[in-house]
Amino acid sequence: MKIVIPLLLILGSALYSNPSLSQQAAYSGDELIVGYYGRPNAKSLGVLGQYSIEELTPLIQEKADEYDKINGDQKVIPAYHLIYGLATGDPGRKKDYLLPLSEAKLMKYINAAKVNGFLVIIDTQLGAETPVEAITPVLKYLKYNSVHLAVDPEFEVKGLDVPPGRKIGHISGEDVNKVQSAMIDYMDKNGISGKKILMVHSFTEGMVTDKDTIKLNDQIDLIMNLDGHGSPALKIKVYNSLYTARSASRASGGFKLFFLEDKPSMMTPAQSLGQESVNGHKLAEIPRYINYQ
Repeated sequence: MKIVIPLLLILGSALYSNPSLSQQAAYSGDELIVGYYGRPNAKSLGVLGQYSIEELTPLIQEKADEYDKINGDQKVIPAYHLIYGLATGDPGRKKDYLLPLSEAKLMKYINAAKVNGFLVIIDTQLGAETPVEAITPVLKYLKYNSVHLAVDPEFEVKGLDVPPGRKIGHISGEDVNKVQSAMIDYMDKNGISGKKILMVHSFTEGMVTDKDTIKLNDQIDLIMNLDGHGSPALKIKVYNSLYTARSASRASGGFKLFFLEDKPSMMTPAQSLGQESVNGHKLAEIPRYINYQ
């Protein structure tokens, strides 16, 4: 089965446990989240896949601590950001071009999050499924306080006669509304309280169409995550063009950093929060989520 997504390497290892944190992290909507992204046991798909949970946890905590030192009174929460539905070049038996993560692997991170006070972002690429179809299998994990959801339109090929990766996919504002409704319906039926994150990846204007139709919900914190790689100046330019003050009034912002792909260097935490400029350019709206791949 051909995997159509790149990436990535990083160095370092350590062992970690934090016995002082014994319950699941609760997200209120006011915190800054710092996450590491990838697919468990898949080294080419991000930093999360390059380490065991024991090795990875202190690396994420260390990075979150870097932000905590410069972030004033705002709480910082670390996160495991897992690719659940992985787009593939092979349609598979279901003809959906998706390879799901096993429940056993996913639960290891949910359990680790409970012990260490982390969040878990369950992220699904779309392949030939609609966003609601893609997130339906993971709605059941919303019962865990730490768990939140994300959809990635980049590898969407619904109704197309091409495999993922041939063109940049897209979803609509109404698709986002349907996912929010599915999450809220499940939460209401199962007595799940609190606020949940729905993250939508986007690095071009066309990846999410008809944004003005997106509805706001008290139970869902929508984060539009800019996940393209490139030079710091380019990333800032794209972020500021997609994530304007008007956008910020409707959704939180997410900003992704790549350990190897961001050239000539990766942005610092202060630059990623708009506290410092890069060659005279600065993020205009402060992200709610910083993620590393």
